[in-house]
Amino acid sequence: MSIITVPSGAAGFELPSPSAYPHQQDIHTYLSAQILSRRNEYLRQKKIRIKVASWNVAACDGAERDLEEWFLDHRKDFESEGDGDGNGVGIYVLALQEVVDVTVSENFMKYMDPRISLKWEAHAQAALPAGYICRASKQLIGLLLMVFVSPDLSPLVTSVSAAVVGTGVGVRATGFMGNKGGVGVRLVIGETLRLVLVDCHLAAFTDNTERRNWDAGEISERMSFDPVEHSFVGFDKGEGGDPGNDSGNTVEGIGDADILLWCGDLNYRIELQNEDIRSLLSSYMPKDLPPTHADGPSTSASPMDQVPREFEEPPLPPPPSEIHPEAVPTLEGTIGSLLSHDQLYKQQKEAKAFVGFREGKIKFLPSYKYDIGTVGRWDSSVKARAPSWCDRILWKVKGAEAQEARRGRARSRGMSILKDEVLFETEDSDEEDIVVSRADSVVPHVSSVPEAKAPTSVFRFPSGEIGLRQLYYTSCQNVTSSDHKPVVSMFEIWFPSVVPEMKAKVHAEVTREVDKMENERRPVVTIVVDQVDGEEYEEGVVGFGEVRYNQIKRRSVTLANTGTAGAKIKFVGRPSPDGEEGKEVIAKGWLNVQFYGGEAEIKGEGGMELQPGEVCNVVLTVSVHKPEHVRSLNEGKETIADVLVLRIVEGRDVFVPIEGEWLQSGFGRGLKELVRIPEGAGGIRGWKEENVGDKREVLYSAPRELYKMTEYLLKHLREIVKEEGRWSSEPGWPFLDGTWAVGGGKRENLAVGVWECVDKDLELDDDATLTFSFGEDDEKPLEVMEVVEAVAGVLLQWLRNLREGVVPQDIWPDVYKAGADKKLAEQVLDKLFTSLSPVHANVFVYLTGFIMEIISLLSSPLPSQSPPKDTDGITSPLSPIKGVLPFGRLRAARGAIVKHTTLEVFAEAIIQKKGGNKTAEDRRKAVAFLEVFVSDI
Repeated sequence: MSIITVPSGAAGFELPSPSAYPHQQDIHTYLSAQILSRRNEYLRQKKIRIKVASWNVAACDGAERDLEEWFLDHRKDFESEGDGDGNGVGIYVLALQEVVDVTVSENFMKYMDPRISLKWEAHAQAALPAGYICRASKQLIGLLLMVFVSPDLSPLVTSVSAAVVGTGVGVRATGFMGNKGGVGVRLVIGETLRLVLVDCHLAAFTDNTERRNWDAGEISERMSFDPVEHSFVGFDKGEGGDPGNDSGNTVEGIGDADILLWCGDLNYRIELQNEDIRSLLSSYMPKDLPPTHADGPSTSASPMDQVPREFEEPPLPPPPSEIHPEAVPTLEGTIGSLLSHDQLYKQQKEAKAFVGFREGKIKFLPSYKYDIGTVGRWDSSVKARAPSWCDRILWKVKGAEAQEARRGRARSRGMSILKDEVLFETEDSDEEDIVVSRADSVVPHVSSVPEAKAPTSVFRFPSGEIGLRQLYYTSCQNVTSSDHKPVVSMFEIWFPSVVPEMKAKVHAEVTREVDKMENERRPVVTIVVDQVDGEEYEEGVVGFGEVRYNQIKRRSVTLANTGTAGAKIKFVGRPSPDGEEGKEVIAKGWLNVQFYGGEAEIKGEGGMELQPGEVCNVVLTVSVHKPEHVRSLNEGKETIADVLVLRIVEGRDVFVPIEGEWLQSGFGRGLKELVRIPEGAGGIRGWKEENVGDKREVLYSAPRELYKMTEYLLKHLREIVKEEGRWSSEPGWPFLDGTWAVGGGKRENLAVGVWECVDKDLELDDDATLTFSFGEDDEKPLEVMEVVEAVAGVLLQWLRNLREGVVPQDIWPDVYKAGADKKLAEQVLDKLFTSLSPVHANVFVYLTGFIMEIISLLSSPLPSQSPPKDTDGITSPLSPIKGVLPFGRLRAARGAIVKHTTLEVFAEAIIQKKGGNKTAEDRRKAVAFLEVFVSDI
């Protein structure tokens, strides 16, 4: 007896599912929730630097070569002060506008040339330190946004997604892209922080403010990114982000960002007269000097053409603060007074655009518009554009906006109401720089309020804090290859980041906990494999021992619900080996599986449900009787081995191995193989066990199996016909199974015994072998007539299933044509001898002689030699004619019936037709052909 318990456990646990069995989805939800609830154990504050540069290059050729002079600042970018991780800049963001001429309609209607972005990427890569990786590069006509990540930070950056939103002329005209719009990139850093970077180019012209607002709104509303990856941890809802990726959204927008950095040519202008702006700034403009490189573009109107040729490599001009040290307060005051007329500031104040965004204090000259090739000369063209701060870098920290609104409401109610919940701190230098903290933080964190009075946004919550500090915000006045000056800003951000090793440890602990709880709630089913006395098998294996052709062997498996919850069980199907679409089987063709009684489904959506304490039996039956199965087993292509999959719904699958030992059989073999088996080898079974090859010489004209069975039948029929019996009342006996006296299980078991004698080359009078598979209810000893019937049945089975048959199917057309024509029939026999192996012709001739003698014996006169009495019952096929025919004619009629019946039986077994099924006419032709050779009876 073998016992398997799957699984065991005691107490249960509660899951979000109301059902008795937690579904796999519920387990996953519970697992994710538990890992998230313990995030404080694997989140640690991380600090990185991000440098953002925005530049409208005005489609000027060669502008990309200037990147190496201004994009990287070794002194500022890699100073250790304030760099918490000591790795310099973690992310470089290069946001470009007008990398192609957006005023030419064909540029935003044609296919974007990838060489443009590749060119800029190559120059940016050359300007950066070695090892930085371009994790995102996205272009929309003139807009190009590239994100470069340091080699140390790159492994922590996941879920990179890029998106574009077109506005402007192209959208109206073509409907698919525009000469204005925005490009965005979303990164997830440390499995927690959503960082979104946006590069935009809004509508131009001073009086187009409403259109700029509309463009910005379209970008904010329409830009969407792919959902974050499954491993995303995130932050609590209402505290800076979403918990994991449990939002259920198929896409994410800009509003989902934890930190949003928005830059580009926003095109907002100063609402003052051009002359007034220039006049106010004129005294602070740097003196113009030659271009910073000889290859840079220039215009014919540029004063640089007047520079003496011997003037080469001049020093870079100093910043305005160095040129006019006494005028610094006046310059900052002038900038401040001009910015009070800045359209962007006004639109933000009126909540019409960029609500909730912040910008560092502007202390640099307007970035637009200069003569190309000059350091500080305003646009001298006919259009004479007014100077403006068109190029801007803004940011937003999610949650800070809501907290700032709460701060305003709290002030109106009085600060006392907030003492137990929210504390607000305001920096003295800037009323906009607000630090918001939630009281009673669970995890201690590094204070993020810098001592330096730099623009800072911080949001604190139980898992840590998200913060942003702007280290500097300036323009690159010395770049002359465009009519815009690049603007750059360095940010320092900090946030709770996943430490992979710590998270892996928490994940392992939670997984073990969930596994334990899941096992305790799963159904508990104990499987008992019942073994047969005297046989030893491996634990848990259903063993069938020796398996013979046509032998039926059964084993029982007991299933018991030993748990506290109901258990639904069923066997899992597999694709049918015959390739029939949609058809499934649960076991190999020679194995039958059935729940006890057979009333329950054993596969599919059905099955059997066991309540706690209930027991059921599964009966497994092996019966190898189909020719294709026997041949595969004989040839070693198949073995008596299978694995059943018993599914415990909401539990684990249980694998039930099936094993047995196949014994070689003469069933289904070819005549050419059987005539090579030597006498004394123990039949086909002993011969195969000795691993003798099939190339051995031919030893007999016909197989020994044929001689053994036909000689036994003739020997005993000669004795049987001496007395009246079934042979005299049942024409066709013993070759028609409907005439047999023995039936049921005894007949099947007796046939197995006959096959055992044939396969082992034993005498058919060996009662011990003939009855070895008998059951307790089968009667012993055997009667001769019972064995004769069994041998006759086995003989016909053997003949029908010979591999090529006696008369192969290829000869069938000739047989059909010949029919009763003796000359044509003899030609068929000649063909059978010459075109195939002589053994086929030998066996056919031998069988015709055997059939003749059988017909003669079974047509013998009755032993009494007297006319039959009229009182015979009508059960005999001869009874209807006994009363009307003389005795001699009666004997002749009986002989004709015996002959025809016997010929029909053997013609069907000996002569094969392609496809197998013979019509009535086919059968008549086969009988007529065989009758040609069975004569003189």
